[in-house]
Amino acid sequence: MKKNIVVIGAGSASFGLSTLGAILRTPELKGSELRLIDKSEEGLETITKLAEKANEEWGTGFIIKSSTERKELLKDADFIITSIAVDREKTWAMDRELGLKYDINHYAENGGPGGFMHTARNAVQFMPIFEDIKELAPNVLLLNFTNPVPRISRLAHHYYGINTVGICHQITFGYMQVGVILSDVLGIDVPDNYTFRWFDEFENHHTYTIGEQAMKKVQIKAAGINHFTWMLSLTDRQTGEDLYPLFKERLKTHNPEFEPFSRALFNTFHLYPITGDNHLIEYVPYTHNVHRKTWERYDIQMYPLVGAGTLRNDMWDDIHAMVAGEKSIDILKGLHSEHAEEIIAGIVADKNMKDDAVNIPNKGFIANLPDDSIVEVPGIIDASGVHGEKVGELPESIAELCRRDIKIAELTVDAVYHGDRDLAQQVLSLDPMIDDLDVAKKMLDEFLENQKEYLPQFYK
Repeated sequence: MKKNIVVIGAGSASFGLSTLGAILRTPELKGSELRLIDKSEEGLETITKLAEKANEEWGTGFIIKSSTERKELLKDADFIITSIAVDREKTWAMDRELGLKYDINHYAENGGPGGFMHTARNAVQFMPIFEDIKELAPNVLLLNFTNPVPRISRLAHHYYGINTVGICHQITFGYMQVGVILSDVLGIDVPDNYTFRWFDEFENHHTYTIGEQAMKKVQIKAAGINHFTWMLSLTDRQTGEDLYPLFKERLKTHNPEFEPFSRALFNTFHLYPITGDNHLIEYVPYTHNVHRKTWERYDIQMYPLVGAGTLRNDMWDDIHAMVAGEKSIDILKGLHSEHAEEIIAGIVADKNMKDDAVNIPNKGFIANLPDDSIVEVPGIIDASGVHGEKVGELPESIAELCRRDIKIAELTVDAVYHGDRDLAQQVLSLDPMIDDLDVAKKMLDEFLENQKEYLPQFYK
């Protein structure tokens, strides 16, 4: 069945490349219309040429259109995929430096004061996009990758009434951890004394290679909020055996340098958090204090901003080589998929398929988290859309950690949508990483002044 699929942010190297290959190689979508949108004329032109080349060589029969003017391509869209960011490495570095000025060591993306800042910048980019979607494609399904996933999804759902699913691949990190801890039981080769390191990941992709092997052999059921989900069960896919007791037992003796903060949370709350140390520290106030040096104690792996820029440049070199015919485009067939195309195909072909992690409004899926808040739960995809699976209640202490962030997230969206400085200061004052009202005010004032160019909603 032919569908109109729009990709906003298609002109980026990493997102455009992986999304493009995944959509074009999905048989259920053959013959559909693929519409590519990006602000960057140069990036969009290059990605469009690559899409046309793959479409011709693979015989996928897509109609491909592209434009920097999104209104031309949004009308009658069936599915819209979004992934955009504003000067990501530059602004993350600014957020981090501002936190360190006030003795807060934090990872500036999803939670903590950096989560507020990242939301504020990205939301202002999305608001006119969502206005256009509401007008031109009111019946669309929006598949959003942009972080913070729950906050951008909340903005789309609550303020614009857009049917939205937030997508994140971090569940793979949970499978990787299971694959490492139970490597001998599952028959998975793991490097000796393996620990997660970003530069090693850029080169060797252990998260995906180990995680995808484990995914074929075990089933994780996890729930919570994006980047802060907790393993509720772990079973062998073939036998149905409960492997959680063995996993817990192995944690006691496994290399203590492997995800130490995750294990500390497990020892306290007795469910294993699956998304890895580098994201967990955004949601809880246990590693940010520079004087206690807890960041160093848990060996937190800060995202390497310079390394990410270098990697992106290398990807552009590969893209240009493929467009010029100097390198085979079949590399696109092997790229890791963010699985938006799987969800679209599941709907188009009425597959009644399971997805381990979808971010959707809570409709009793997690019984002790607020209704309509954006939660991450397993889902089922069929012709009628994406449906969450009811998982019952989280342990109350874990639910309270989630509820705290949910409320901060919702107030953040309210503040940045309305450009409300007073509410923004309240949000930072509620943040558990900030223990001084004067610091909350000073951080907000400096953020709004230093990044004024990204925050017009606060300067109406």
